[in-house]
Amino acid sequence: MYIITVIPLTRSKVNDTLSYFTASEIPVGAIVSVPLRSKSIHAIIIESRAAEDLKSEIKKAPYEIRKLSKVKATAFFPTSFLDSCRLLADYYATTPGAVIDALVADVLLTNAHKIAPPLVHIAQEQPTKSSSSRKNADGYAIQGDTTDRHSSWRSLIRQKFAHAQSIVFYAPTIEDAKTLCAALEKGIEGYIFILHSGLTPKKAIETWTKIAESTHPVVIIATGSFLLLPRSDIETVIIERENSRGWITQKAPYLDIRHALETCHRAERRTVYLSDSLLRTETLHRLGEHDIYEGSPFKWRSVSTAHDTLIDMKAYKAAENNFRVISPELETLIRQNQEGSTHLFILTLRRGISPSTVCSDCETIVTCHTCSAPVVLHTSKETGKNFFMCHTCGERRSAAEMCSVCGGWRLTPLGIGIERVEEEIRARFPEVEIFKIDADTTTTDEKIHSTVRSFLARPGSILLGTEMTLTYLPDKIDHIAIASLDSLFALPDFRIQEKIMYLLVRLRSMATRSILVQTRRAEEKVFEYGLKGNLSDFYRATLEERHQFTYPPFGTLIKISIEGKKDAIAEEMAHIQKIIEPHHIDIFPAFTASVRGNSVIHGLLKLTSHTWPTVTLVNKLRSLSPSIKVKINPESLL
Repeated sequence: MYIITVIPLTRSKVNDTLSYFTASEIPVGAIVSVPLRSKSIHAIIIESRAAEDLKSEIKKAPYEIRKLSKVKATAFFPTSFLDSCRLLADYYATTPGAVIDALVADVLLTNAHKIAPPLVHIAQEQPTKSSSSRKNADGYAIQGDTTDRHSSWRSLIRQKFAHAQSIVFYAPTIEDAKTLCAALEKGIEGYIFILHSGLTPKKAIETWTKIAESTHPVVIIATGSFLLLPRSDIETVIIERENSRGWITQKAPYLDIRHALETCHRAERRTVYLSDSLLRTETLHRLGEHDIYEGSPFKWRSVSTAHDTLIDMKAYKAAENNFRVISPELETLIRQNQEGSTHLFILTLRRGISPSTVCSDCETIVTCHTCSAPVVLHTSKETGKNFFMCHTCGERRSAAEMCSVCGGWRLTPLGIGIERVEEEIRARFPEVEIFKIDADTTTTDEKIHSTVRSFLARPGSILLGTEMTLTYLPDKIDHIAIASLDSLFALPDFRIQEKIMYLLVRLRSMATRSILVQTRRAEEKVFEYGLKGNLSDFYRATLEERHQFTYPPFGTLIKISIEGKKDAIAEEMAHIQKIIEPHHIDIFPAFTASVRGNSVIHGLLKLTSHTWPTVTLVNKLRSLSPSIKVKINPESLL
């Protein structure tokens, strides 16, 4: 009889380890099914000891040790991976099992008993920068336009293949992975593979097996749930689109997958590249700290052949005493696009007609009755009537209403949505063919791809799209226009300037002839930086602001969120403040102040960067109720 200790693979808050008994000896690293409460979950064995050696401990145990279910695999998880997951669990104030569950696709856990196990890197002797050997491999940063980066990757693949080494690319989304695969596969079709959560279990296992059995080095394109791979010859790891917000997991334990990938692969002495057209401020700061190095001659200025134009829309309102959606300059561009049989993409960040509506009498914003988020004004295609829709919870209601505060009828739409832009263009250019991509119109990947193909097949046409469109577009478009991104400036988020800059740089690099931006915030410096490709000055200005307010990379932010009845959550947050003393929490309401009839509040801790994680604070945060969300360095403070 044996007593085994396991890490439970669940995102529920449970003990880091659990104990069970079994009749057979099972190796460390094996995946097993274990009973937990009323269900069965996956778990990883980290220790196995003979029961006769633990008789006294078993008798003193305050709980009954349950019997183990069937074994699913033998020695599936490398011990080095488990060690890295423990470090990540401390950093994100969660359990190792929750980290592993977020980083390992379910298809691997379910089929671990019949597929090749993940393999650790067989490190070759590498020159060091000092006489002492390094524990981890170096990390590098690559900043450059998409076309240049792809060219560099194709060259790197040839080099690695020549040295009998495999290479893996990670992308933030499935569509990003597909786009990258299409850009790199020419000439290596038999040796490039893609793994992501959208594959059927059969296809995922088939691909995994081919990767494991290939005698030739391979290129693997993957999303974050395939951190583990069945190759020992992977020398190089590239994290593409490093500045994308798609890297943060949407449910507990709220991992930054970029951080997890780098932590695990550098521990295996693999070389890791962080790559994008504009790297995050935190990543660029690491260059100066010599934590990572330049992977190629660094580009602090983005080069583009496109002519840039910034349109101050306030000037037209002052001259015409009217709110314009389409400027004369954009009208001219639409005509030029039609006459020249080129292609024009127009970005509009918000769905609907207007992203918000306000009472002109009392200035109250019209909000959702269910969750209190600002509602978006839409027009029904069936009836032609306007309706309000909440993009947070999905509530719909007629727009024929009075102000809920003062009873006034003067409800005024504010901002520019994609439907409003479409209406304006069709009114002025009824002969121009318009295609549209947004979450309301194109609800599947196939519909989006079909719309893009139709747009590209019809020169002179216009593609209207929200931000989701960017992943599906080709690298180069003749003309690009931004109808408005001013709604972003209204968000009190310390990362919002970087998001706007990233959008501008990315779109500017895609445009081959012209890029036109309409705004009522023309005085914002980010437009000057973005449209001129001035990455260095933007970075310096952003870093100075981050330093002033102790934001990352100069501090660690911990956001604690509670949902419930207003008085109850205020009392609970006060209790949390006592638990984590002497640390102080800044308490504020969420941007969406209520969800499903409940109130939502946030608590924010600011720590100097070198003080996290600490054992005491980590344990205090782990002790909080499972209903309380804890996010380390969140993408947004709203």
